[in-house]
Amino acid sequence: MGFFGNMMNNYMYGKAGQKDYTISDMPKNRFELFGAVFKVNWGALFGMNLLYMVFWLPAVIWSFIALLPLTDEAALMGASVQSYISTWLMLLIPCILITGPFTAGATYVVRNWARDQHSFFWSDFWEAVRNNWKQSLVVSLISGVMPFLTYIGFVFYSSMLAQSVVWVVPLGMLLMIAMVWNLVEMVIYMMMVTYDLSVKNLLRNSILITLGSLPRAIGVRLLTLVVPAIALGLALIVPSIQLHVLLVLVLLYFVFLVAFNMLITCSYANAICEKYLNERIEGAETNIGLRPEDWDDTVYLPEDDED
Repeated sequence: MGFFGNMMNNYMYGKAGQKDYTISDMPKNRFELFGAVFKVNWGALFGMNLLYMVFWLPAVIWSFIALLPLTDEAALMGASVQSYISTWLMLLIPCILITGPFTAGATYVVRNWARDQHSFFWSDFWEAVRNNWKQSLVVSLISGVMPFLTYIGFVFYSSMLAQSVVWVVPLGMLLMIAMVWNLVEMVIYMMMVTYDLSVKNLLRNSILITLGSLPRAIGVRLLTLVVPAIALGLALIVPSIQLHVLLVLVLLYFVFLVAFNMLITCSYANAICEKYLNERIEGAETNIGLRPEDWDDTVYLPEDDED
């Protein structure tokens, strides 16, 4: 195949198949599993990221067009910032809507990687798109509508707080719903491509599972925000490099970070779904990719025979 062929194969498919592992070689816990999976598939994450981001280009381009005037003070004279943001979010809904089936496709491939299972990058992606496009459009519609409704509600309830403090209750509930849905998104696509559920049960189970593991869900979401948090810190500390930091951050998301974060969330989703769902399903496998808990890796050596 040659050097170039091997490089492209690793880029698109990872380095699976290099070694036959025995049970004693298998990871003992989720952290070891994630490390082993990342070591094998880190190159393939670049390919998945680039493929997936193609379907987010309409949202990115529209956001650039809609929000660019906010950087020009002259353009904002006589205009409402709220109207710019509400228009942006409203027309962002169809841009997010179309990403649903492709999120399902990417999730299926990355879910297999997170389980340390082989996946045919291209064919598995499109098969998952075809099999889950209806449910994924429902989920992506909610994901698209949620920011718009949250912003409109936030503006309304915030203005009403000037009249009565009682409006803090619906405002708090609105923000809580938005936060929970953001956490649900880490689980719902993995459940969609793994289990045969109706839309109603898919939404219900993903919400209940997220609420049942809320501290862990929040921790995982914060973990996916470490890189932008560092970038924000650098931009605040050294204002002169703000543009450079922004460009580097955008580049990282376009080529790697989206797929890497998906590997994190799929690893988390695998763990909680195996705990809360698979243990209740007869014959369903748990601790996929991990060494069996009852495995004894003690090596017994035969004693030397006496003469």
